[in-house]
Amino acid sequence: MDHETTWLNYLPGYAATETFLRKFGLGVLGHPAEAQHVLAALLVALIMGMLAIVVRRDMGRAGENAVVPNPGISLRNLLEVVLEALYQQSRQIIGPDCARYFPVLATFGLFIFVSNCLGLIPGFKPPTDNWNTTFACGLLVFFYYNYHGLRTHGFGHLAHMANPVGQRWGWLLAPLMFPIELISHCARPLSLGVRLAANMLGDHAVLMGFLGLVPILVPLPFMVLGLMVAAVQTLVFVLLSMVYIGMATAGGHDAQADHGH
Repeated sequence: MDHETTWLNYLPGYAATETFLRKFGLGVLGHPAEAQHVLAALLVALIMGMLAIVVRRDMGRAGENAVVPNPGISLRNLLEVVLEALYQQSRQIIGPDCARYFPVLATFGLFIFVSNCLGLIPGFKPPTDNWNTTFACGLLVFFYYNYHGLRTHGFGHLAHMANPVGQRWGWLLAPLMFPIELISHCARPLSLGVRLAANMLGDHAVLMGFLGLVPILVPLPFMVLGLMVAAVQTLVFVLLSMVYIGMATAGGHDAQADHGH
């Protein structure tokens, strides 16, 4: 099996899917949509769905004791530890209203981590080493935090770009500050996508290189390193998403509380 061929190539209808996507699929920056990464992303979604079913069944069996962790090491315990750590981090960055945004953040984290880890399995490519996948994730974060910024502050979300200091004299700098802030916001999905895709491309290329040279034992340290890269890149993406949401909704909780009083 060469570097460009994976187990997904042997699925029925793969050739027809690849031809269709290359002809009609939309890509970013001139990068066409590829059946390899589209099917890999669907595989990741299937894996996440199976994990959710297993954990939900485990919690259902526990019944009233579902809040008590399972004895020993289990998939449910691992997910709870990871998600609890992410939730506490989101609470520190976003604030007390973080529960509204956490399901989306957790979904991003799980999707990116499972996608990254898929590339560590010989015969598979991670969806996240394709620009289309990572830019799609970056654009979703961009629209998501801007939506909640507008929901929380209304026109003030856009006004803050023109007058970040919030003072009357700040409007004098609006013709200069607004284009700078607009470019900064538009660059965020680009930076999220480039950072994730570039790191995963490099990691996957190194791992495949050593697997091709010496497929036994020698690649193991690089697989451990690849697992660390997968975790770190997932954490970076999720933390930056938290920061963007926190900046867009800053003060919203207090403002809503004051309005209620």
